[in-house]
Amino acid sequence: MERIKLLDVARGLAIIGTLGTNIWVFGSSHHTVEVDEVEISNIGSYISHFTDFLTNGKFLGLLTIMFGIGMQLKYTSFQNRELPWFRLYLWSMILLYIDGLLHFIFVFEFDVLMSYSLTGILVAFIIQRSERIMKICMFCAGAIHVLYQVWQGFISVIMSSKLVSMLFPNNPYANISTERDLAEQALIRYDNQLLEISGFTWWEQVVYRMEHFWVLRSEAIMILPMNVFLFLLGVFLVRKGLLKMDERGIRLQKRLLWIGFGIGIPINALSLFNVHFVAFDRYVFAPILSLGYLGLVFLIARHHKFVKTQQYISNVGKMALTCYITQNIVSSFLFYNWGLGLSKHYNPLLIYASWLGISLFMIGFSTLWLQKYKQGPVETIWRKLGNIPVNRYKQKLT
Repeated sequence: MERIKLLDVARGLAIIGTLGTNIWVFGSSHHTVEVDEVEISNIGSYISHFTDFLTNGKFLGLLTIMFGIGMQLKYTSFQNRELPWFRLYLWSMILLYIDGLLHFIFVFEFDVLMSYSLTGILVAFIIQRSERIMKICMFCAGAIHVLYQVWQGFISVIMSSKLVSMLFPNNPYANISTERDLAEQALIRYDNQLLEISGFTWWEQVVYRMEHFWVLRSEAIMILPMNVFLFLLGVFLVRKGLLKMDERGIRLQKRLLWIGFGIGIPINALSLFNVHFVAFDRYVFAPILSLGYLGLVFLIARHHKFVKTQQYISNVGKMALTCYITQNIVSSFLFYNWGLGLSKHYNPLLIYASWLGISLFMIGFSTLWLQKYKQGPVETIWRKLGNIPVNRYKQKLT
């Protein structure tokens, strides 16, 4: 299998897997409005736990690593063509930011593209430095992110203690003793801040997102250090030979598999046994399991398994930007009140079925589109706009 197809498979898997998390934001939005009236026991059910274990943050981590891998490949291409790296790549990140901003305003308040664009600008500068400087930046970013998450977890432990609960009975962490309590309280706070927009008209949602820009963008800002770490991890994986099917590359691929699953599975399972580990599930433990998913993609490719399935998923990966935006547009229409309003009929089976249906739709759409065109529609526009400064630079040289 060609190297580029492997990356498309991993990228397509990340897009479909990310929907597996986001679909619950859409599908349970109206459900959280009536927390007292509707049973949230499904959050504690085995099937919900299993789904959360497989998807929550894991495919976001995979997508972030893939972005770093793509950046390194582009950096190498620019060097080979003797093009000025930072100036031209900065234009690409500006385009990505604009794309993410439009996506955030008009489609989905949890857009990740804006965060990726800011991360890309930082890493595009760092990637030109020595390997030693890159490693320092990478581990500093990782340390900042982990320390912040530990601090947040520490605050939740202190605030949920019996003494603080007695002194401040109205604090949002009071009386939290189980994962169910934590999840329910999180949904209540989440509803008060965000999910009331599920009942808005489409234009009211647009206005709400603009009026509450910084509140809704808090997660995108918070994950910047994690993104820097994972971007640079992707850069180093390419430089260490991950994409080469030689002895060195295969050894690294196997290492990802063993680290990702050998460490990632048990450490991600901690949140199933202790409520206070839930705070680390999405942003600290999940990226470790993401490495296992990446290693699994290489394992399946090396042994030529599920070749047809790989081809279909790779089509989604080739149109990753188009499919990412499309899946959120379709989900909004299905679940928000300005569309079909299915979130009013909260049902986990309906949410799972919607994820499967949208995933199959993206596979079918991308497969049919690529039979006639080389790129997705958003990718085509992106490439034309992105090539403007490159073409101007070449014209100056001639």
